[in-house]
Amino acid sequence: MNYLRPNYYDAFTCSAGRCTDSCCRAGWLIPLDADTFEHYKTVGADIESNTFTDSDGDRVFNLRPDRSCPYLDADGLCTLYTKTDGRLCEICSKYPRFFEEYDGFSETGLSVSCPTAAALILSQTDNPYPDLRRETSDELLGFLCRARERTMKMIFSEPDPDAAMRKLVFYGGELQELIDYGELELVGEAEFYDGGEPSPNLGEAKRFILENTEILSERWRGLLKNDGENASGSPNERRNYLTYLVYRYFLKAVNTEDILTECRFIGLLYRLAETLCGDYAEAVKLVSREIEHDDENVAALIDYLAKEE
Repeated sequence: MNYLRPNYYDAFTCSAGRCTDSCCRAGWLIPLDADTFEHYKTVGADIESNTFTDSDGDRVFNLRPDRSCPYLDADGLCTLYTKTDGRLCEICSKYPRFFEEYDGFSETGLSVSCPTAAALILSQTDNPYPDLRRETSDELLGFLCRARERTMKMIFSEPDPDAAMRKLVFYGGELQELIDYGELELVGEAEFYDGGEPSPNLGEAKRFILENTEILSERWRGLLKNDGENASGSPNERRNYLTYLVYRYFLKAVNTEDILTECRFIGLLYRLAETLCGDYAEAVKLVSREIEHDDENVAALIDYLAKEE
């Protein structure tokens, strides 16, 4: 399948043992696809004793007490990869790539939960999404594609990425009115306006995340408890992160017909990363690992933001 992708996509190479914070230490419970599980049994990987069957019937890797993968060696390499001459399970072989299927086209990208991918994405100096025109017969999806293209142009023309984020959330409200009234042909008339800091209050949002989502790391928990809002990240880094979020999440509103909540979600992740700590790359990585990679956490936040007036 031909996946449309950002310009930086093909420049990514896994850092393997040189990685500063390996995904194999992220604390994720990774399901093992059946074909790879059977293959691992044939190579003496002791795979049955290092996996368990979860409530969904999937084989999942047991984690060590430090929440790392049982097959991660002292050099930061995967012993299964070495034993099988490069055979990884489906999820591990795809990471940090993500894939989205839409009516008429497919897209792929890289997740900022990976430090190497994050460094690549945050360091872009030119627009890595130069052509977001998409062909589709779905009227709402076509509307969202045109709106996303306009949004990207606005972000790259706005000198202040924080102002661009605020304009994005306001724009989401304008687009939502067009969707609600069935006026999808008027996408070009929706306006970008800096309406001030969007709701919810960031402190309240942090408390909600603490009380209503699964927390993987104590580092994340501690940062959420900190009420400080010291901005970090250069304007270029923040712009690159904002466009990453728009690229990844904007079109998901085709499933809910709720672009306003999707824009609020993008705005919240952006504000969290900016205000968590002085190390912007670490903040971006933590937001992605703790929220983006947990469907239940995403759903809880979407529901919370949908109730905001």
